Amino acid sequence: MASGQQVTSRIGPFSDFHIHTSFKNYYRLVESPDSTIKYADQPALLNKKYGRSNWTPYTRSEKNKRNGKESNMANYDQANYANLTGLGGSVLCMSITPPEKVMLATKSDRWINLRFVTHMPIKRQEVLAAENNSSFKEFLGEYYYAINQDSVHNGTKILLAKNNADLKRIVNDGGIGMVMTAEGGHVLFGNDVLSKIDSIKAAGCGEPCRQEIFSNITKLRSLPHRTFFITVAHFGWNKMFGNAKSLDKPGLRRGLLTAATLSDDVKRNLFAKYGEGIIGCVHGDLYKDTVIMMGRQKIRFKLPYTADQYDTDLGYQVMHRLLDANHDFKAPIYLDTKHMDLKARFQYYHYIDSVNTIRKTQGKPLIPIIASHIGLSGKKRPVAIATGLYPLRDSYEELIFGSTFYKIQAGERDQYWRAYTQALKPKDRVIYFGGLPKNTPESLNPFQGTANYNTLGWFYPWGINFCDEEVKAIYDSDGIIGLNLDRRILGFTMPNYSWRYKKNLRRLFNDIYNTDTYKLADGTPITFEDYYRSEPLLRNIFHVIEVSGREDATAWDHIAIGSDYDGFIQPIQLAPSAEYMPKFQEKMIVFARLFTEIHNQQRLLYGLSTQVAMNKFFYTNGRDFVFKYFQN
Repeated sequence: MASGQQVTSRIGPFSDFHIHTSFKNYYRLVESPDSTIKYADQPALLNKKYGRSNWTPYTRSEKNKRNGKESNMANYDQANYANLTGLGGSVLCMSITPPEKVMLATKSDRWINLRFVTHMPIKRQEVLAAENNSSFKEFLGEYYYAINQDSVHNGTKILLAKNNADLKRIVNDGGIGMVMTAEGGHVLFGNDVLSKIDSIKAAGCGEPCRQEIFSNITKLRSLPHRTFFITVAHFGWNKMFGNAKSLDKPGLRRGLLTAATLSDDVKRNLFAKYGEGIIGCVHGDLYKDTVIMMGRQKIRFKLPYTADQYDTDLGYQVMHRLLDANHDFKAPIYLDTKHMDLKARFQYYHYIDSVNTIRKTQGKPLIPIIASHIGLSGKKRPVAIATGLYPLRDSYEELIFGSTFYKIQAGERDQYWRAYTQALKPKDRVIYFGGLPKNTPESLNPFQGTANYNTLGWFYPWGINFCDEEVKAIYDSDGIIGLNLDRRILGFTMPNYSWRYKKNLRRLFNDIYNTDTYKLADGTPITFEDYYRSEPLLRNIFHVIEVSGREDATAWDHIAIGSDYDGFIQPIQLAPSAEYMPKFQEKMIVFARLFTEIHNQQRLLYGLSTQVAMNKFFYTNGRDFVFKYFQN
């Protein structure tokens, strides 16, 4: 790359598949959901009380923001309307995410949340945890708060779109168009049954529970503003969809979380002990003790089956009702696969593939798979399944010991894995490779020959992140991948980003620029430190392209941003909040070109300039997808 190459084009709007534009101010300023719900038919009153509140900038610690420290309710905001000022034309999937009661059930839970997680005041947490409150009620409370904000301030228009035509009108008029999404199946928990902690923690969901969930789906559909999609899993057991483990923080907090996982209550409620996948079977507490002879070796282990387990259709019923399957998918609320466990995700891909195969022959629109705010694990499917589901369920040892962990699974634990998979039911064994049970070996070690040591240490490996085969499934469905801007999810805390790697990378950077700092035509500095911080995102972007199954420029058509701004993330330092997006895109055009040169990845551009590729990633892919699939 010649040092004279520069980017001079003006860059503005962006698209985002997961952004919390009103969460923080709603929970700061609205004492309870009744404060807005009771006056839903008096918009002038709500606007007078709250209309300007989400336009107010909030930065208590400029240093924390500048350094990309983990955002919380006490230090700085990433995505309120003040952060979005001037970004007209943007298309944002505004996520409403009520905090889960199971995380706030006790005084100690709320104290930990205050001190170490969201920093939400105790009084507001107590309102959330109260038995006369529910997740669905908080969803409605934030909804009425959001739609009664001032629509124009300081020359910027921001509106929640009612439907597809409304969205296009807002964006074409130069405004920021938002579409409503929800995060967590628990958003369907109402006040009659699932407002009570004991009911939430219980394994099952009886008829009153089922009807409450189904009724709230109907209520969602009756709102004036369409719900585009729901991220149907989140942190805790929701009786409908298995969730991937997501509680992890590097350093000391990882040690504390490792110790916490020894608690049965934590395992049961946060790690979906009662079931995995799209819930069609609910387990009890005591997994079956099993003994298998492998040659002369007796191997004892527990299988994920219990004597008191029973079948249910709740997960599939919710999926069908959201997708409007009984009416030929005419008014779908799409499912977002983020936070689903791996079994649920692959079950969903199989279902969507079956549906889309039929719809293709009928000339009907496809049902796209949405992965709104993910990172990649760099794994192949067998290893991803083995590490992400029972019995390992995303062990902290995998993060701590890296390649040694995989070598132990492939070598010393070979007989264990062969015995374990042999004892599984055929329908559960097939999940490791896909296909038909009759074509799956009766005994297998998923780590042998499938562990990808080239990506190990670069990508965050837990099951919350997506494996290679998932990328192709999403592409095949005409779906979309939104890449998260959280450093942990992107892999920046992984061991390969070491001082040795950084030293060598600096040398390669200087070989191209002959300096640590270079300026664009408008004076924007291009520094080595910024490039180094961009590498985890670039590595995720180019890995998506590489494993997409496409070998032409269409490989760049299904990838976008899913920032998770104001989802209490530790953001990439180049863009700690939304107002940085224009400069971030300018820099990424240069950094993408630099990445392809340093890592010899030019072929993955498939003839596109990095300016075109990054414009797709930052804006046009997301805009075009929402314009195509958001409901009328």
